[in-house]
Amino acid sequence: MNNSIFNLTVSPVAIAIIGGGFSGSLVAANLLRNATMPLSIKLIERNSEVGRGVAYGTPVDCHLLNVPAGKMSAYADQPNHFLNWLHKNGHEQVTSSTFVPRRIYGDYVQATLKAAEVNAPANVQLEKIVDEAIAIETKPHNTIVYLSSGQCLDVQKAVLALGNFPAILPAPLAVLDNRYVKDAWSADAITDLNPEDAILLVGTGLTMVDAVVSLHQQGFQGQIHTVSRHGLMPFKHKSTAAYPAFINVETAPKTARGLLHLVRQELRQALTQGDAQDWRAVIDAIRPIIPELWQALPLPEQKRFLCHVKAYWEVHRHRIAEEIAEVLDAAMESGQLIHYAGRIQSCQEFENGVNVSICERGTHKNIVLQVKRIINCTGANCDYRRLQHPLVASLQEQRLIRPNTLSMGIDTAANGALIDADGNASQMLYTLGTPRKGNLWETTAVPEIRVQAGNLAQELLKPLNPKPDASTFMLKKPAMLFRQLFDKESSTYTYLIADPESKTAILIDPVLEQVERDLQILQQLGLTLSYCLETHIHADHITGTDRLRTLTGCLGILPENAAANCADYYIADGNILELGNVQIQAIATPGHTDSHMAYLVNDTHLLTGDALFIRGCGRTDFQSGDAESLYDAVTQKLFTLPDDTLVYPGHDYQGQTVSTIGEEKRWNPRFAGRSRNQFIELMKNLNLPQPKKMLEAVPANQHCGRVLVALDYQI
Repeated sequence: MNNSIFNLTVSPVAIAIIGGGFSGSLVAANLLRNATMPLSIKLIERNSEVGRGVAYGTPVDCHLLNVPAGKMSAYADQPNHFLNWLHKNGHEQVTSSTFVPRRIYGDYVQATLKAAEVNAPANVQLEKIVDEAIAIETKPHNTIVYLSSGQCLDVQKAVLALGNFPAILPAPLAVLDNRYVKDAWSADAITDLNPEDAILLVGTGLTMVDAVVSLHQQGFQGQIHTVSRHGLMPFKHKSTAAYPAFINVETAPKTARGLLHLVRQELRQALTQGDAQDWRAVIDAIRPIIPELWQALPLPEQKRFLCHVKAYWEVHRHRIAEEIAEVLDAAMESGQLIHYAGRIQSCQEFENGVNVSICERGTHKNIVLQVKRIINCTGANCDYRRLQHPLVASLQEQRLIRPNTLSMGIDTAANGALIDADGNASQMLYTLGTPRKGNLWETTAVPEIRVQAGNLAQELLKPLNPKPDASTFMLKKPAMLFRQLFDKESSTYTYLIADPESKTAILIDPVLEQVERDLQILQQLGLTLSYCLETHIHADHITGTDRLRTLTGCLGILPENAAANCADYYIADGNILELGNVQIQAIATPGHTDSHMAYLVNDTHLLTGDALFIRGCGRTDFQSGDAESLYDAVTQKLFTLPDDTLVYPGHDYQGQTVSTIGEEKRWNPRFAGRSRNQFIELMKNLNLPQPKKMLEAVPANQHCGRVLVALDYQI
């Protein structure tokens, strides 16, 4: 059968993004902004909220960004994007130098993704999947992503936006009961502490800073000890004038010692220029070329840097807001916060806590601390050889990744493609952010990740986007004419959709007895009926498709695999039917029948047929119905659409006309709060009578309504 009326004859190209934190959300947003061909983006995140991750998911208002607002735009080509969003969303007092709460930045990331989704072309779809990827399998022309729920996604490409894995527990702490040792980001890390308790924070970097600030906010009065091998704490930010570039990759030293000497020399030069300059500006001047400088160092020099310079670099490079530094300074001046340089040697539990033995750096003096709790603040684990995660294990077993020699992340090509164990760059698997640390060194902050996300989106779209043509353009969700029509006897909704410019129209699920009504409306509105489209082979009314086809010359379209031989065209999952400026995407939703389709119109109006009713759903006990399939179709396809998507059902028996995806997720008694097994059991025990005259209706609809019979309707 000729399918030339559709703008694609196969499902859109699908790209999976594994991880819905900042990195994954930004890749998705850039894909939505730049795609010019049909595309399905599947954003997989185990938490219900995307865009936040650990960093921006904190509910603590005193957790501030470590970079001022003026440098935190999500888009490199729009430097004031974040600042403008703040001013439009109730934060008019914020300036470019303000350090904004990280919680607000999480709101911004979510809003940025939502805006990209709303403004994307109608045939570019974002599907948010609340699940966890546990394995990946690559094939010659596609990739299979396996989810913990048992679902499998068949995609062309996948992005590992994995972010940061939990910190490794230092070996001496591993012997302790978990009553005493907590991860800094666990919900109970600093709960249930008494004023007289002493605690130990292991690590003195940015995670430690967050812990101290949280303790300060909740009014903790006890002793806070903190320890790291060097005992260095982050420096604070300070406004400075921009410093001119003083180093380039071609002439830069190729040793860690030589680079350190050059930077120190420049620091001394900056100090001679008075208050306008200080060491911060010098460090910032290097930042744009750090990846190139890093890659130019031989491997032994990279190791030497990590061994001798890393700790000093990080406290100068990753600075904190002045108001946060004031909290730390006050705690140290009062004696509440004491930090040590050294290594934990041993731990021993006693009746009400733990004795921790520390070998002090330099003096080798043994310091013993008695603490009630130990909080692991050692930062993210990026050693992929030691990670205990099913997805990473799957990738390693299949030799699809190669852990970086420096035990930091995995090896990647310049475009972010994964390099496998044999040294080959993948054409299907990509990553960004922390996994690239070994290759790029600086790759974890917003300014680096936003550039990687933009470049990676362009890379992913390369084979998809056509060459620019002045005669082609994409319409952004154009206006349409939309009418909901009702047949009282069968409680059936028919939908009339038309393009206002071309005056071409389509009827979805027409009813035979209402053909004259439909023709009258078409005539009154000056519309030409081009198509009749069915959601499924109906058992409760005879379709008007054949009659309308005879009277208007329209074409009849049925779902692919429907048991019918009368269609002019068949529509498959992912096909998009274009009606002038209106686009109708088919979404396979089997369960009520085995070939049922829902239709998403211009990304805003979802015609659900009998798959999803307002506060209900179609039955699954005849016409190859299947409760399992219906539950999966509704929860994994329809319920992953935006909450404000309008729901227009095929029937309603209570006088309701429209709902939304968000409402049905929350209030539909067939799905809300029910597991898959509970839904199946419910549907199995409905014990509904068979629709009257079903034996006449189904054969008639298998011929597009060509067989005319009188029916009694069963509601």
